Amino acid sequence: MSRILRWGGAAAVAVSLLVSAASAQRPGQQVAQAAAAPAALGTDQYSENPDLRCDILEVKRASGGALLIRWRMVNTAAAGAGGLTGGGEAKPIHYTFRWDDVYYTDPAENKKYTIITDPSGARVSGIWEGDLLPGQQRLSWAKFAAPPVTSIKISFTTTGFAPFEDLPISQ
Repeated sequence: MSRILRWGGAAAVAVSLLVSAASAQRPGQQVAQAAAAPAALGTDQYSENPDLRCDILEVKRASGGALLIRWRMVNTAAAGAGGLTGGGEAKPIHYTFRWDDVYYTDPAENKKYTIITDPSGARVSGIWEGDLLPGQQRLSWAKFAAPPVTSIKISFTTTGFAPFEDLPISQ
């Protein structure tokens, strides 16, 4: 009987060591996967519902003297989880924006830039608004006149979020 207990104890220790070794490898794999995904330049919660998050994905000089800004809205509530703002079933989050609230500032020049328009007066953008279900995300973008080449960072503002400060401009 004592021989069986010793073997059982040894087997338990061996299994425990194998599980620990496997667990130690998993975080490294997760970090490698997370590193492969493009990191957000800035992120913030919506002032009306903390389950809605905005990630700034890109601030880039584009052809024709334009600056392209791309961002993503994410409903972080899991389906059926109730979200951060209440119990029960998670609900869609409604997001809308105002054109006057979407702009960037160049702190070096102390100047505000709004979305550029085409010859017909339409804004050059693809800004999403509507209902976002739990777990869903939507991309938005807009083009602005570019700041001087000496400007290397901007602050971006969109409706319902605090300004995203010190966003680096890529070429």
